[in-house]
Order: sequence, then C-alpha cells, then structure tokens
Amino acid sequence: MMAAPLRLAAALMILPAVAGCMTPRAHPKPSQAVLEARARAATPLAATCPQTPLAELSPALVGFAFGGADLPNVGGEPLAQIPTWLACHPAVAAVIKPDADTHGTAAEQDALARRRALAVQAWLESNGVSAARVRILARGGAEPAGEHLTILAEGRRW
Repeated sequence: MMAAPLRLAAALMILPAVAGCMTPRAHPKPSQAVLEARARAATPLAATCPQTPLAELSPALVGFAFGGADLPNVGGEPLAQIPTWLACHPAVAAVIKPDADTHGTAAEQDALARRRALAVQAWLESNGVSAARVRILARGGAEPAGEHLTILAEGRRW
C-alpha cells in the first residue's frame, strides 16, 4: 500500500519537468537594433573605415574662442572624423599641439594652451580613443618624428 503513494508522488514530481520539455520553444523576431548590431559585427572593419589619407586629415585645427578652453562644437569639423580614423589605423598616434592667444604672461599662455590640449584629449577619450594613443606637446614644442596625426588646439590670436 505504501508503494503506490510513493509512485504517485514521484510521478507528480516528474510530470512538470517532462511537460516543460514538450512545450514548443518560442523564437521571437529580433529587434531592428539587434539586426543592425549583428550586421556591424559581421562587416569587416576595413569596410567601415574612412578612406581619408592621413595627409588630408592632419593637421586638424580646433579653433577655440579667445581666452577660452571649452571645446567648440565639433560636429562638422575634421576633428569629428578622428576617433573613427584612429580606430581604423591603430599604429598611428594622435599628437595635440596646443597654443594660446597672444595676451597675458608666458605662464598664463602656457596654462591656457595646456587646458585646451586637455579639452581635446578628454573629447578624444570620450569618443573611444585610448589615452595611450594621445600625446600632448608643450606649447611651442616640436612635433615628434614618425607617422602621427596632428591636432592643433589654437585660439584666435587677437
């Protein structure tokens, strides 16, 4: 008599597990974002890379307002292309060559140039460029030898 209730209890415990195996799997349609991400992942990087030669992009000029170190809107400027271009050319570094307006002491001009360079560097990093690939020169410093992309962080000079 005891064996029948045990068998019934075992059957009741196994039944939900077996019933779950018999339920057909749902295959929801992927969203448009998922489809686009899959397409980008399947596309080789070279196909999405801009074909702009380095000589056309460098030097890129970032024109700051007089006495300012706030990065201007870079939507249509050559600077907007640089993060993508650098991603496609991992052997090329970015060199920021800052300058200041011609007012104030040399120390004030150096400080302004440094703030401008740091603003450009922060923008590059926020757009996916590794800090290790960005080099900031001192104001008036000579550019390094070798292939690199130069970014001029300058003001209006009046």
